[in-house]
Amino acid sequence: MIRLIKTTVMRAFHHDGLRKYGANTIWLFTEKFFRMAIGFTIGIYVARQLGPAKYGVLNYALSYVGIFSAIAGLGLDSIVVRELVKTPEKQQELLGSTFILKLAGFLLMLVGIVVGLFFSNNSSSTNIIVAVIAGGYLFQTLQTIDFYYQAEVKSKYVAISQITALLIVSAFRFYFAYKLYPLIYFAGLEAMYMVISFLLYTVFYIIIGNNPFKWRFSTTTARMLLKNSWPLLLSGAAIMINMRIDQVMIKSMLKDNDVGCYAVVVRLVEIWYFIPTIVCSSLFPAIILSKKISLQHYKARLIKLFSLMFWTAITICIIMLFVYKYIILFLYGSKYADSIPALYIYVWAMPFVFWGVARSKWLITENFQKYSLYCSVAAMLVNIVINYILIPRIGINGAAIATVFAQFFSVVVIPFLIKETRISCVMFYESINPFFIIKKTKR
Repeated sequence: MIRLIKTTVMRAFHHDGLRKYGANTIWLFTEKFFRMAIGFTIGIYVARQLGPAKYGVLNYALSYVGIFSAIAGLGLDSIVVRELVKTPEKQQELLGSTFILKLAGFLLMLVGIVVGLFFSNNSSSTNIIVAVIAGGYLFQTLQTIDFYYQAEVKSKYVAISQITALLIVSAFRFYFAYKLYPLIYFAGLEAMYMVISFLLYTVFYIIIGNNPFKWRFSTTTARMLLKNSWPLLLSGAAIMINMRIDQVMIKSMLKDNDVGCYAVVVRLVEIWYFIPTIVCSSLFPAIILSKKISLQHYKARLIKLFSLMFWTAITICIIMLFVYKYIILFLYGSKYADSIPALYIYVWAMPFVFWGVARSKWLITENFQKYSLYCSVAAMLVNIVINYILIPRIGINGAAIATVFAQFFSVVVIPFLIKETRISCVMFYESINPFFIIKKTKR
């Protein structure tokens, strides 16, 4: 066993591709480590200072805007990265067209938010907080440069930018929490984070020899991107609704305190979702290129990825079941004790989320975006129906149950019922074997 581990490590160390993608992944993990560290320090301090009610209002506003944020993205992210990898000679057209499309998407997002607020029963102060957070998405929309960094496997610039922005904003969060500033200031910091990130992305882009003023808008390219991305747009919207509708429904059916307690549950679990996002995004170019080598090589890489995601999630779930109770009581305080039962339920959504993120890269590589839409919409509907039934009866525990069932339905049930995606379920079943992770890939 020791010899096998040593051989595997040495093979990885001398593999140019693994070194390249590994370094890229390490940078992304470094950024998420800082985010996690700050979340478990300043983030917890802010939650304690605000209390469940105010913390609930802030997270309601973030969730409300998050539901509409998929409109701003237009589902372009992975499609643009795929096209940049496949046709690097069209970089200026792809980035320029994406920039204009995402700007239009931001305007559509604002319209959706305004219409939604018109029919809500929120207080004027809550609506102002929503508006401030929404305004920050203008600058997130302008982060088109991120797609270039992903395609070129240069995520260290993304990591450095986000770490810097996070440190600056977190210092202000701590000060505002210490001085008990009104919630509107915390909403302003959410927007400020997006502004700083955008500025740093642009600075690094120019430093390494690029010029955003050379970007070109192409109607043909824009149409091609939209033609490929619209299923992902609808799928992304369904995913965001699926992830955030529970907090919106809890606020409408229960109290602000319940939203605050449930927000702690969501944050303690979703803090781990950076793992599949980073690993899958970093390896996405390698997955695309492996298909050019052979279908056998391509399938083997996918199963390895699925296996890595599944067992990583299971390991985290088991460890967290033993420590989450103490984390909540010690770090957040007894005011958030109602979060504990819901957390023990919600955590089991993690394996399905990890699998789902990995499978989304396969869907994009196969140009099966429309099936992602079917799965996401099905999960959204299941989540809303179960939330509607269970939240009034068993409170935030019902929302946690709804999330787990929705993720299971989306990742396991619906894909198995569709002929074209059934093979992904077969690969899932094969990936449950943990030894597939270290199995040498045949070309």
